[in-house]
Amino acid sequence: MNPKLQTANLIRQMLPPYKRQPVRLGFLRSLAEPLQILFAEFDTWRDDIRLRINVNSQVKVLEGYLRRKYCEPVAIKIVTYEDGLLPVGLETEGMMPEISDDQTRMAAVALSGEIREAFGNADFLVYVPEGLDTEQVRADIERYKQVLTRYKIIQN
Repeated sequence: MNPKLQTANLIRQMLPPYKRQPVRLGFLRSLAEPLQILFAEFDTWRDDIRLRINVNSQVKVLEGYLRRKYCEPVAIKIVTYEDGLLPVGLETEGMMPEISDDQTRMAAVALSGEIREAFGNADFLVYVPEGLDTEQVRADIERYKQVLTRYKIIQN
């Protein structure tokens, strides 16, 4: 549940119908303006705390947290070594892989363990754009990653 406090509506509901004149409503709403500003700050804090509580080491959740913390257009990307294979399934499931880019060239498919070797001793890679403080990103990843997982931060 995410209740929002609407002070203008609250003031209107608290007054009996015969006392709801525009001047009186405006005066009471102006008295409640500091409460509305305080609740807006609390709402921002609450959203941030709720996000931090729900962050875990899952790739998309951690990536979403890093993107939100360091501004949304920042292209922080987390890549795991399991992301290289083709999605294979039934045609009715909609998971038929693209085998070739055109009629002459076949799509590149990694062999078993080939992508893992490219990562070296890391379990996942974090791509961070230039100009972003990698030590701050490193501290956030250390806070939320699983124990004994290794990672590399690559600035591009």
